[in-house]
Amino acid sequence: MKNSLLQHSKHIIFGIFILISYLGTAQVTYEDQLETVYLNKQSEEVVYTNDFSNFNKRLLSKSEIDFRVEIKNAKENDEYLLFLSERSNLELLNVSYLKTVRKGANRSTDTEDFAQFLREKLPELIHQFKKDNNIEELYIISRKNTFNGKIDALPSVL
Repeated sequence: MKNSLLQHSKHIIFGIFILISYLGTAQVTYEDQLETVYLNKQSEEVVYTNDFSNFNKRLLSKSEIDFRVEIKNAKENDEYLLFLSERSNLELLNVSYLKTVRKGANRSTDTEDFAQFLREKLPELIHQFKKDNNIEELYIISRKNTFNGKIDALPSVL
């Protein structure tokens, strides 16, 4: 009797463990697919701080972006870019952002691909990228100093 009670309690504990682990993985599985829902009357996002826009304008003020130099300077300064709004908060190292822009410009074939890449890598800024008019110019300037951009600039042999 005592042995069967012990075995029965082991089965119950094992069943509870399996149920808890299943519920934990179910949450992780769907977490990436769900969009945040905001319940307020404002249709526009109120932005308190947008260092990304200012940083992009600084990059665009240059005729050409030398990513090697920019990344080296960003590593030395160890500065962050900050985006704060009532919908999202994002803090990212300048180095990481520069690498993301370089990677996006290198992998993209046009401005739309570049904008989509940035929206995927920085989902907190998705609304800002949609209304940012400088994304096309950022892509053009960034593309010049990427590997694929330099390949595209070579004259065609055919």
